[in-house]
Amino acid sequence: MVRTSIIFLLVLLSSWQVTAIHACRYTVRDVAFVDLGDAPYRLFVFADLADEETAGELQAAVDHIAEEVLIDANCVIEFVDTSPETDHPALKYATEVTQFPALVAVGPEQQPLIIEEGLANKAAPAAKELSQLCRDFIDSPVRKEMFSQLLSVHSVILMVEGADQGANQKTRDLIAQTIPQVEQSLEFLPKPIREPPHVIHLTAEAAANEKVLLWALGMDPESTEATQVALLFGRGRKLGPVLRFPDDPRRRFVQSLAVVGQDCECGLDRRWMQGAMVPHRWTAADEKEAIGQLGFDPGNPLVKAEIDRILTRGPGAEGEREMELEDALKIAPALSYQEIAIDDLVTEDATDELATDNAETVAVNDLVASTAPTGDDPDSEIASIIPSDPSQRPSSVSARQEEVRSHDADAPSDFTPPTNWSYLFLIVTALVVVTIGLCILLRSGEGTA
Repeated sequence: MVRTSIIFLLVLLSSWQVTAIHACRYTVRDVAFVDLGDAPYRLFVFADLADEETAGELQAAVDHIAEEVLIDANCVIEFVDTSPETDHPALKYATEVTQFPALVAVGPEQQPLIIEEGLANKAAPAAKELSQLCRDFIDSPVRKEMFSQLLSVHSVILMVEGADQGANQKTRDLIAQTIPQVEQSLEFLPKPIREPPHVIHLTAEAAANEKVLLWALGMDPESTEATQVALLFGRGRKLGPVLRFPDDPRRRFVQSLAVVGQDCECGLDRRWMQGAMVPHRWTAADEKEAIGQLGFDPGNPLVKAEIDRILTRGPGAEGEREMELEDALKIAPALSYQEIAIDDLVTEDATDELATDNAETVAVNDLVASTAPTGDDPDSEIASIIPSDPSQRPSSVSARQEEVRSHDADAPSDFTPPTNWSYLFLIVTALVVVTIGLCILLRSGEGTA
C-alpha cells in the first residue's frame, strides 16, 4: 500500500513537472503565427438590386469569389443592396462612396477603405473586375516578398520613404546599424531565430501600388514628409505602432525589435502578440511549412488553447496598463529582454519626448554599464541599448536581475514576475520526494528481509 502510494505520488509530481517545464515553450514570435479567431477583413460590394442585370451578376460573382478567391484568406465578402428601402448595417461604410457599384473594405478595427467606385457598367466586365480587385486585396508584390521571409527571419522591417530626403537617409542608416546588433542577440533568445530582420524599402512611387497594405498597417498611403516604418512578424502581424521619423525617437525602433524573441509568458503587454494581420492567403502548404520551421503546429487546437490561456492573463489582457514606461523599458544586452506597454508608444509632445528619452538613456546605461551617448551620434544611441560585445552579457544579466528584484518588491500581489524560479522549486521538490520515497522503499525491503 505504501509502495503504491509513493509510486502514484511520484507519477503525479512528474506530470506536474513536465507541464511546468513546457509551459514557456512559445515565444512572442511563435504566438504571432497562431490565429485565435482574429477578426477578418470584410469586403462589401455595394450595388442597387433595382438594376437587376448588373446587381444580379455581381451578387453571383460574390458567391464565386467567396468560394474560390478568398477560401484561404483572412477576408470575407458580402453583397449589400443599396436600395432606399434597405437598412443594412454595412451601409454606414458607404457614406463617402460617390458612384455605385462600389467595393469597400473594412478592417478589424472598423476602418473603411474605398477600393473601387463605379465598377464597369456591363455585368460581365464588372464581375471580372471585382474578382481581380479581390485578388489584389489579399496579395501584392510586397506581401509576396514578406511572406516568403517571415518563417525564417526575426521580423520584417517595412520602410516607406517620405518627402524629407534627410529623414529617409537617417532612417536607412538607423536600420543598417541596428540589424547587426539584433543578429548578435539571436543566439541568446529563449528560442533562437535563424535570420535577422529582413528589410523592404518602398519609394513614394512604389508605395502608391501598395495602398491596401499601407492602409492595413495604419500607414499613410499618400506621400508624407516623414519616413514611415512598420514592423511585422509571425503570420504578417503588425508589431507595435507605426513609427514616423524624425518625429518619433529612434530608440523606439530598437525597443520594438526587442519584443520579438521574448518568452510569451513574461510580463509583456499581451497586445504586442495580438497585432492585426495584414490581408493574406494562408494555405495548407503554408501551414505545413510553418510546422517544419517552428517545431509545432500553429493550427493545432491544443496549441491554440494553450496560447489562448497565456494571452488571457497578464498585462494588456483586458487592455489595462500594468506598468509605466520607465519601469517597462528595461532592455537586457543584445535585445534579449524588455517589457513594454503598447499605449506608452504613442507620440508625446516634443518636450515630453526629450525628457523621457533622457530618463531612458540614464536607466539603460546603468543597466548595461555602458558610457552615456554623446551628441546625436546614432551609433552611440544604439550602443546605449545594445552592447556590441556579447561578453558583456553576464554582468548585464546580473544588473537586470537586480532590477527585477526591486520591481517585484513593489509589484501588486497578483503580478507574477517572468522568472523560472518556480520551475527550479518544483525540480528540487521532486528530487526530495523521490529521495524520501526510495528511502522508505529500502527500509521496507530491509524489514521484509
